[in-house]
Amino acid sequence: MVSSLLSRLEDIPGVASVVVDLEGFGRGIDVRLQPGADEIAVMEQMHALLAAYGVRSDRQPEVKVGRARPAPVPGVAVRITPAERGARIEVATKSVRSFRVVAATPISVAQGLADAWCQVVGRIPLEIVDVWVDSDGRLTVVASDGENETRGVGQVADGWRNALTRAVAGVIGEVTEEKEAAVSF
Repeated sequence: MVSSLLSRLEDIPGVASVVVDLEGFGRGIDVRLQPGADEIAVMEQMHALLAAYGVRSDRQPEVKVGRARPAPVPGVAVRITPAERGARIEVATKSVRSFRVVAATPISVAQGLADAWCQVVGRIPLEIVDVWVDSDGRLTVVASDGENETRGVGQVADGWRNALTRAVAGVIGEVTEEKEAAVSF
């Protein structure tokens, strides 16, 4: 099954290379895109193929529009705005404001949010090393400071922006399960 899945994934237009490792420590499917590839189209085709192979469910997580939930960190406002072929990320406190314009990829958006947030709160930046959504609708962000990795999790059902905000806040230490709070966007 793995070899046929691998060859079918490699046949998707826009895919440069695929590595399938379902048994090692870093289990998963690593896909590299060709320069200029339409990431959304590739991801949709990959999802359909993985669902056909039974690796992923055919059910997509529900995304509810217009249901606002406060951000997880008091005193920090986060705004993520789509921009041409990317996103503009703004993080602000009462005294400091920072923004980044990033590519429209999950890691780029998470990295831009983490960089702007670290600048605003005066922390040393972290490198975002992984971002994924599991089948239960949890968005997980993994960051590294060069020696240690931290994880943050947000619920996609709360909205993509809120899930990403909560996950990034978790990796930079701005929110923990013990420290729940609210702020507006």
